[in-house]
Amino acid sequence: MTEYTRPYLLVDVDGVLNAITTSAERGRLIYKEGWVHKWAELPIGRFRLLCNPACGPLLTRLAADTGAELAWGTTWEDDANTWVGPLVGLPVLPVAPVSGYRSKADGVVPWTNGRPFVWFDDQLSVALRTAELAADRPHLVVETDPSVGLTAEHIGIAREWLLALGSRPVSAEIPDVALAAEGEASRG
Repeated sequence: MTEYTRPYLLVDVDGVLNAITTSAERGRLIYKEGWVHKWAELPIGRFRLLCNPACGPLLTRLAADTGAELAWGTTWEDDANTWVGPLVGLPVLPVAPVSGYRSKADGVVPWTNGRPFVWFDDQLSVALRTAELAADRPHLVVETDPSVGLTAEHIGIAREWLLALGSRPVSAEIPDVALAAEGEASRG
């Protein structure tokens, strides 16, 4: 697989690696499930992070197994490398620019430079805009439930799609799966 055809594995932060949940559920996840809680001090404010440290190894394994290149597709941009990556065990990753765009997809899709990609995101609007912008190439947006975040099921959906992509030329017709069915991808 050439570098140009090597697919990207794009990761959002909020609602994907950073679950957005109630204080009671946050306590359960921290004390019973081993999730990590931290406050991120950014120039624009203070943000609560609640991350499952198992997500980093799941993502790096997915990338290794499929030949995909991990990258951030998030409004956190470089701050994801500083604050989020270390919490889940991810190395420093390339960052798709999103600042100054109407939609994250307006920055991320052109940044992929024609390469196929999977994007884990919790916003339906991102999936819809991505479908418009990347209609001419293989892509998959796996929508997560923001209160649960990334699960092994989401990883499985991406793995299956990426492995199918690798079995045919990138220019081959791939079914329109720009948005994994919410019923499949959002169950946690």
